[in-house]
Amino acid sequence: MNFYESPYFDESSFTLKVKQILQQVRPYSMVPDAGIEFLIRAVHHVLERQIPGDFVECGVWQGGCSAAIKLAEQSIELSVPQRQLHLFDSFEGLPQVQPIDGPMAYQWQQAVNVPTYYDNCAAALELVQQNFAQLGLLKESVCFHKGWFENTIPAFVKNHTDFKISLLRLDGDWYESTKVCLDYLYPLVSEKGVVIIDDYYAWDGCAVAVHEYLGKHRLNHRIRSLPDFSAAYILKQSHRED
Repeated sequence: MNFYESPYFDESSFTLKVKQILQQVRPYSMVPDAGIEFLIRAVHHVLERQIPGDFVECGVWQGGCSAAIKLAEQSIELSVPQRQLHLFDSFEGLPQVQPIDGPMAYQWQQAVNVPTYYDNCAAALELVQQNFAQLGLLKESVCFHKGWFENTIPAFVKNHTDFKISLLRLDGDWYESTKVCLDYLYPLVSEKGVVIIDDYYAWDGCAVAVHEYLGKHRLNHRIRSLPDFSAAYILKQSHRED
């Protein structure tokens, strides 16, 4: 399955579109350019192939990647209703690191005076909504879910029994956060849908949660790497394709 072919854009047109979206969302995201480009390609992938389901991001910080999802959706002129985008976040920063997350995670959460700390990745809901408004994206198709994952996600799934996901982006950093997302949301991802795991290479606990989930459910879904190894992703397929 090729993410690098599109019936809507040639590669030069796509590169220009990516550059435009990057300029719009760069102030609101820590994700490398290659990661955002891949996210845009993933949006095109699910729309062009009519893979059913909404867009979901768990862990949004200032909303840059979520905004890129909606901007990518708008870049394809399809005569279909816009899909819902669901943003799950505490909007209070990350929870406390646990031993399973590894020593590097603990060291990072203690390093409050370094530039990469970003106030423990805290960004208020009002700030994210303001950023969306500035980009012209604060609309009914964007839904914000404030609270810790273990509270908001199970309740959401319980109340939305027919919910499907075409694109799931996980950016919860730690083991427990990733585990909750996988337990409740991964089963809702459609066949050939995309699951992006932002912290797979960054934090031990995230990788453990992914391996545990796939192993526990005996899933043969391959973990693939972005070209720059900044993140991992899974194409949720019941069988392999060339």
